[in-house]
Amino acid sequence: MATARLVGAAAALVALLTGCSSGPPPAVTTTSALQAGFSVTPYVDVSASNPPITAMSDAGAGNDVALAFGLATGGACTPSWGGTRAVDDPPLVAQLAEVRGRGGRITAATGGATGAYLENTCGSAADLATGYGRLLDATGATRLDVDIETDVPVDRVAEALHTIQAARGVDVSLTLQVEGADDGIDERGLETARAVADAGVRFEVNPLVMNFSYDGPWLQAMSDATGAVRAQLGTISPTPGLAATIMIGRTDTGAVTTLDDARGLAAQLPGLGVHDVRLWSLGRDNGGCPGAPDARPDCSGVDQQPFAFTRLLRDAASAPTSPNGRTGS
Repeated sequence: MATARLVGAAAALVALLTGCSSGPPPAVTTTSALQAGFSVTPYVDVSASNPPITAMSDAGAGNDVALAFGLATGGACTPSWGGTRAVDDPPLVAQLAEVRGRGGRITAATGGATGAYLENTCGSAADLATGYGRLLDATGATRLDVDIETDVPVDRVAEALHTIQAARGVDVSLTLQVEGADDGIDERGLETARAVADAGVRFEVNPLVMNFSYDGPWLQAMSDATGAVRAQLGTISPTPGLAATIMIGRTDTGAVTTLDDARGLAAQLPGLGVHDVRLWSLGRDNGGCPGAPDARPDCSGVDQQPFAFTRLLRDAASAPTSPNGRTGS
């Protein structure tokens, strides 16, 4: 895909994408997490009736969130949360305004494990970029995350991301599935990342370091998988940045991410080159179902205090970093 063609497409949409912004003002970037080399961004399922965004903030666990997931509404190229909740739902917008006022950064995420993708429903890169813009406008988000867990038209996605970034300067991440601790992201994910890099997009790859089979300590599995992805990214030019998403508590495949696992991984993040650690999900970050045999959307399955995982990771992010890459003194 020629960069010149993408630049032309971007120029054609700049007026549309920058002129339609009637939503909240841009987020204020926080600095405490960034000083230690990585930030912390919990995903929150905003299709749920009462996502605990301000509750997290009131508890002192942070203000940054990734809103999951923008999907197509009724088969049309119109985004909504989970395909059902309006992107500008007033109670949600009010929560986001409050955390932005406290310095929070908002990420709008599309895709996910289920549902009708905008990336497949929108018939052109221009339409898809407009859909992305609607999510950003409604939420005041300054970051866009595209979670790809199914087949999508790769060139369309790459061109749309180039367009929206050229128009708005938005930060972009690709969230991609991990095949195994030693395998890194799958070939479909690598193809997508290479196409987005070729399109001239500045972005991070955010591997889902979760839900794969592994015999041995789960902390080691998460660490090895992150390292494998980092090696893969070295084959892409320009090399993308690296994030990582963990699933807190009991995962869908039976492994359990404990608080000790999260603490151990946080100590390794600077050495692994991770700039942003994310977790699935804020609505699960509570001890409402300790010992549950299966993963649940409303609790972690481990004995914990509310927002314990989010708080632990944020504390690690703001701690001093030693010369060997470990956090702490």
